[in-house]
Amino acid sequence: MDLLPAFSRLPDSTNNNSYLDYYRGDYSYDQLELGANFESKNEMIEIRGFKRSHGGNVGHYIHPLGGSSPPHHSYRVNYGIKRGNKKYEASVARYVTRSGLPDSLYNGAENDNIISAGLRYQQQFAKFKIDSYFGQFLQHRKIQHTSVTDSNYNDINRVQFILNLGFQNNSSFGIRHDSQQINIFNLNRLVNWTTFYGSKSYGDFSILAGFQLINPDQSNSVIWSINYKKNIGRGFFQLESEALTRPVHPNSIQKIDNSNFENWKNNKIKFGIESDKISTNGFYQINNQVIDSLTNRISKFIGLEINYNFANSWNIYSFIISQLDTSYIGGGLGTISAFGVKGNFKLFNNNMDIRPHFWTTGTNGRVASFGFDPFNHIPFENTNPNWVIDDKLIFNFEVTANISGVLIHYKINNLLNAFGNDKIWIQNNHMYQKIGRMIQFGVTWNFTN
Repeated sequence: MDLLPAFSRLPDSTNNNSYLDYYRGDYSYDQLELGANFESKNEMIEIRGFKRSHGGNVGHYIHPLGGSSPPHHSYRVNYGIKRGNKKYEASVARYVTRSGLPDSLYNGAENDNIISAGLRYQQQFAKFKIDSYFGQFLQHRKIQHTSVTDSNYNDINRVQFILNLGFQNNSSFGIRHDSQQINIFNLNRLVNWTTFYGSKSYGDFSILAGFQLINPDQSNSVIWSINYKKNIGRGFFQLESEALTRPVHPNSIQKIDNSNFENWKNNKIKFGIESDKISTNGFYQINNQVIDSLTNRISKFIGLEINYNFANSWNIYSFIISQLDTSYIGGGLGTISAFGVKGNFKLFNNNMDIRPHFWTTGTNGRVASFGFDPFNHIPFENTNPNWVIDDKLIFNFEVTANISGVLIHYKINNLLNAFGNDKIWIQNNHMYQKIGRMIQFGVTWNFTN
């Protein structure tokens, strides 16, 4: 449980670089990302800009009111500096969505504005150091859709403050205060929770423990985070356990005794082993959600990942994640798997570097009763047989060519449908259209000064 956001790495020399990443694809897909990094010793500025337009395969992302602005665009600036025993980092970003939504007779619409900002400060003294963080999140969102009863703007305001005192013996003490206010249809909710904690590391073992004061519930809870990792030869074994309290999703608050908070206990076992050519990692995880004395939900997962390197620059990989129960809080996932091959070879007297990538992804045993509301972002028990999401097996291909530092990308998602197999369609949610093939072409330029 990392309560403090990590600092970005500060450079040790002067360097300026920028990049342009541009993609075009099917269904009026158009994506542009611009970025620049300005670096000097112990100081850096990062600037990012992004925009994406996408009509959708049946035009369902076209905004009903039209307009020339892209459906998605975002901007971010990050600044970090170290002077003597003090280190600062500040970041601010804006994310804008103005998109159509698939609906029964005509397109619905989503208008969403998010502003997020954070400030991190650290000062090192002879025997201790002070860390602090302040973060602010503001969202102004409106959904127009026949399935949504609230057509007004919804607002979320989240504030977080952390003060941490660390010592040379790998121990620390701190306080974190969180505040969240949500204004949505028939609900104006303000919740606050303050966490007092202490942590200590002993070689392979670390522990964080504390308690939370919760309002307006006028209650308290115990939190902890325990981590033990043991390296054994070329392998490792790791145990993780944590308990935390967080606000209930606002659209669920009216369903379970007006509870404002839910308690989670998460336990995980991880292992891994690595040789010269092959590596294997696996895990077993249990999540337990408790809202009140009558509501206790458990989900269990198991996963395995294997990587095999051969012929210098070629790699075969696979992973599988399986939900061992049918709890909807686990996503009703069934089994998700992937298998792929990545390669690298050169042409034209080693002047062109080619990196092909073939991979397949699939799902099996999805829980038919699981549903997910993409507008309110909550799972639900599905009783409509027309909303059942079928299992899928998808083949994809991507190749990147490096020509004198310019990267050329060509990508096909759902390869079989691209070659004329009309039976291969993807549906990720009952409210969205089925997707056929998706072909993209892109170019990336990197400039270093």
